[in-house]
Amino acid sequence: MKSLYIASLSTVLTVFVVTFVVTAIDSIGSDYTDIRISLLIASVAAIVALIVVMVWALPVHFALKKLNHQGFFWYLLASVVPCVVFIYAFKPFGQDSNIDLIKQTLFCSFCGCIGAGIFWYMAVYRQRITSA
Repeated sequence: MKSLYIASLSTVLTVFVVTFVVTAIDSIGSDYTDIRISLLIASVAAIVALIVVMVWALPVHFALKKLNHQGFFWYLLASVVPCVVFIYAFKPFGQDSNIDLIKQTLFCSFCGCIGAGIFWYMAVYRQRITSA
């Protein structure tokens, strides 16, 4: 259980850092160069990631464990589902065009895959190493 707690926190922290770095780099030279905007966006992304981890990642982890499908690919695949649902169902940035929604989904999936990789490493791979 301790490893799941660490994996969950690591995932949320990773999403925060990735989002902060990308938004900070993207804002250089624009009207939104203030670092506080990047911190705000990264904080919102971390809150969304925390909710997704609690509502989606942990139940999927237990289901994959029960089905004996704990490969890295399964976690990456499972991480894309909430990204697509989040962007297309909630449209967090307003009524955007399909091209913009695809871009948002790709970035969200990028963050989700990185988070899923960290979660898998902490909750599955690392546990195999320590128990062997």
